[in-house]
Amino acid sequence: MSDLILSARRIHVLGAHPPVQALLIRDGRIVVAGTVDEVRGAALPGAVTEHVDGVVTPGLTDAHVHLTTWALARRRVDLNAAPTLGDGVSAVADVARAGEGWVRGLGWDRHRWGTLPTKEPLDRVCPRRPVFLQSHDLHGIWVNSEALRRCGITRDTPDPDGGEIVRDPATGEPTGVLLEEAMKLVSAHLPPDSPEDVRDALLDAQRECHALGLTGVHSVEVTGLQDFSTMEQDGVLRLRVLQAIQLNQLANAIGVGLRSGFGGEWIRIGGLKMFLDGALGSRTAWMREPYEGTPGNLGISTLPPDEFRAHVRRAAEAGISSTVHAIGDAAVELAIDVLGSAPRVGAMPHRIEHVQLCPPDLWERAGRSGLIGSMQPIHLMTDIPTAERNWGHERSRGAYPFSHLLRAGMTLAFGSDVPVESCDPRLGLFSAVHRVGWDGEPADGWWQENAVTPEQALRAYTEGPAAAAGLAHRTGRLLPGYDADLVAWDVDPLACTPDEVRGMTCLLTMVAGETVHRAA
Repeated sequence: MSDLILSARRIHVLGAHPPVQALLIRDGRIVVAGTVDEVRGAALPGAVTEHVDGVVTPGLTDAHVHLTTWALARRRVDLNAAPTLGDGVSAVADVARAGEGWVRGLGWDRHRWGTLPTKEPLDRVCPRRPVFLQSHDLHGIWVNSEALRRCGITRDTPDPDGGEIVRDPATGEPTGVLLEEAMKLVSAHLPPDSPEDVRDALLDAQRECHALGLTGVHSVEVTGLQDFSTMEQDGVLRLRVLQAIQLNQLANAIGVGLRSGFGGEWIRIGGLKMFLDGALGSRTAWMREPYEGTPGNLGISTLPPDEFRAHVRRAAEAGISSTVHAIGDAAVELAIDVLGSAPRVGAMPHRIEHVQLCPPDLWERAGRSGLIGSMQPIHLMTDIPTAERNWGHERSRGAYPFSHLLRAGMTLAFGSDVPVESCDPRLGLFSAVHRVGWDGEPADGWWQENAVTPEQALRAYTEGPAAAAGLAHRTGRLLPGYDADLVAWDVDPLACTPDEVRGMTCLLTMVAGETVHRAA
């Protein structure tokens, strides 16, 4: 392959280096970053020259995705688009009229709808086909009576540890909503998707990621390793993937000698994925103090602390780091304490996923812990009213405290949690800096002291995920020796207005020096 001389209006190489004019790319890596003359002088004969009329940054990595779930959900009932419960039921009815087997979808939100749904409206429009609908935050499911019947769930079925079958308080009958670990009582009965359907859906999703400037993802998907490995074997995987290990796979992983950091150019093994609690919207995030208006309700602790400590130590002793979901402040505190004192794994650091409510008394401890804060700024655009309602305004000072964690010394890796939210990184960059809801309120920013600068936000989408993956020496920057994973924007994301950030166009995306997206 010939050398490529790529020039642009400005190229942000990051790594505390000033912008440059051009890059020399050879065999998928950056060879020179400097002036056009410097790059031309180092190029081999026959080099190809390309100028992009835009601003280049390192390719962005979404540090928390459920990519297979999102890819398949794009082909199922989309309840994110349903403003009311009635609209959601109508969307299910439209699909249920044709076909057979399970009706599946994603995106219902009790807060958007103003109520927790029940099985009765689903029974009216779909009495004979089982229905399985995941909530917007993936921490609950909504099913009909046929699904409950097929899964053997009755009023006598006990709640599993770390989960809840929501019941009618008068009769004790299941209402059709199951939370946290109780979801597995139904999901275990779902028929598997065909490998062909999964591959096709993921190829579509990969194209969308490239069009948004994403060159890498950190996957917490249960089937991620299998799904991405199939794409790699077929020669079509063009995203850098860090794949987490699920807790129920730990024994097998240790048995075959799998370690964090194993892998190659496209797929790299990450940490052991565990859950300490639920989510804000369902009031299942584990709290130190009760939710507003519900005395005694501290949410759900989904993994006993002693078991959590044991899993972390067992994994670390086998060379596997830990990747821990923690949203409520009780869960975040436990994660900091356990992971911060756990044996270190050389390949990559331990990390906390979400860190959604981290009160001021935990900031310094988090910064000193050596942990990665894997956070999703786009969540706050949806969560502001929910946090104010469930946690109260003063307690919400600790919600998404990006700037305080950075100042304390924590490395941040930004992502989206797609399909919980859009994987569009422009929205993440915007919300990390401006901290407003979808309605633009509050106009002066929600606890704006927690905001970061545009450059800090960009680094959390580039250098932060690289550090989290143990790849800070070769990804996340555009310096000599680094992967030629980059994106060109029509405006400078570090020097434009908030509206321009949300609307900027991805002109070009390269992975390993190969153009995988070019704007029409």
